[in-house]
Amino acid sequence: MVIAMKDQRSIVDELLDECDRHTNQYTGKEMSFAIDALELSRVLQYDIGMYESHFRIARSLMANCNNEESIKHLDICYSIANKHKDKVRIARTANSFGIAYYNLGVISKSLDYLLEALEISKSKDYPDIECRVYNNICSILTELGDHETAMEYLFSLLSKCENSDSEIFPKCIIYRNLGHTLHLMNRVDEAETFANKAMQESIMNKNVQMLCESYYIMGEIRASQKNLSEAKEYYLRALALANETNNSYYLVQIRMKLSKLYCENNSYDAAFQTILSAYNFAMKLDYPVLKRNVSLSMADICQITNNKEMLIEALTAYKDTTRVLEEETLRRQQVFTKTQLILFNLKKDNERLRNEIERDPLTGCLSSRTFPDRISQTISTCGDKGSLIFLDVDNLKTINDSYGHDAGDELLKTFSNDLINVFPQEAVKIRISGDEFIVFVPKAGKKETVKILDKLIDTLAKPRMIGPAMMPVLVSAGIALYPDHSTDIVSLKKMADAAMYSAKQAGRGGYRVYNAF
Repeated sequence: MVIAMKDQRSIVDELLDECDRHTNQYTGKEMSFAIDALELSRVLQYDIGMYESHFRIARSLMANCNNEESIKHLDICYSIANKHKDKVRIARTANSFGIAYYNLGVISKSLDYLLEALEISKSKDYPDIECRVYNNICSILTELGDHETAMEYLFSLLSKCENSDSEIFPKCIIYRNLGHTLHLMNRVDEAETFANKAMQESIMNKNVQMLCESYYIMGEIRASQKNLSEAKEYYLRALALANETNNSYYLVQIRMKLSKLYCENNSYDAAFQTILSAYNFAMKLDYPVLKRNVSLSMADICQITNNKEMLIEALTAYKDTTRVLEEETLRRQQVFTKTQLILFNLKKDNERLRNEIERDPLTGCLSSRTFPDRISQTISTCGDKGSLIFLDVDNLKTINDSYGHDAGDELLKTFSNDLINVFPQEAVKIRISGDEFIVFVPKAGKKETVKILDKLIDTLAKPRMIGPAMMPVLVSAGIALYPDHSTDIVSLKKMADAAMYSAKQAGRGGYRVYNAF
């Protein structure tokens, strides 16, 4: 039975490999293999197979500009990856979420997911995912107009790839992005240099998609130089490759650029037919930003060609798509705001619960379960020096026996109130048991600790009402120094306890510093 299960899982893996092969060959058949793999994985209850199938379906949907549907599959991927605490797959999914939301124009949510993927990939040392995330962040920065930051990241990414023994990320993509960003910055000569590098690298590595995009950027550069014949040649090369790779975005984008080029050459019929083809194709896609852009381009050309009927349709489509984008952005902002509020309330609830767990309800000091971790945290934060004081309330038993436990509780409350007020805020104050307390004072040596203890004892010596009687609070204390006596917190506590016991034997109401001899 187990062998049969393994054999069937291997069939899932073969279907996924076949899906990848068709993706790389741009046959358009990859989706059917991913769906077959998903159906078999469901029958086998094979979580990883389901994850990988949904992930490939999402990837294919994104390539065809069906981003909303893609997000539904990524939600399932995210759930499976989190269930298995699979950090690699969580990072991969978060990165893909970032791309999908970026395509939908929801930049804030896109960045949230990309930053999550970046944090995981950096902390867990997944350089390939880290590079992909940085690349996607650069695309967003470029779109937002922060070209300088995008360039800084891209050159850092290029250096990382060039200094790596293996190819962790395709350099042609970085060259392509550098060419695109430099062109937007009007640094045309540099842009052309990197666009040419992108072309050469794409040809060498047979990366058809990047070659398409590199041709497109060269078309952009030539168009900006008013070299319209070369620009047209590059755009047409890019268009042929976009057809070969079934790249919906570039099939629309390149036609938009070509139509503008034909207008500049006074070829208005060619311009209209080209933009009409782009417009009709874009309207079938789940890519609202692209729909809006192509509608505006269509309107511009209709004005030039005096095509009033199509102009009205294009402007209506532009208005409707813009409204949808604005409504969707508003809806997502509202959902995001609600989510933030829920998270805020959850954090507050967690803080409250943690406070209840960590705090002793009677005295307000930390509870014994926080020892020794809280002291270790303080040492790592405040430096490698401090003093640990073990305190014992001497007259608690007498009060309990004479006036009852309610009076004993009053004694502990008034003691802890003075303890909290006298010691500095950064000192760690812990109730270890009934009448025993520990205080760790960071950065304090013997001299500073003795000074604070003298002040505490003087404060406690002032009579106060405990039950039916006015009385002072009497304590015995022992001091052990970190790191002089020990760097082990548990050992330090034992030393301070021994010093306190010595002080109690000497007559109570005083303190001793630990002495090993």
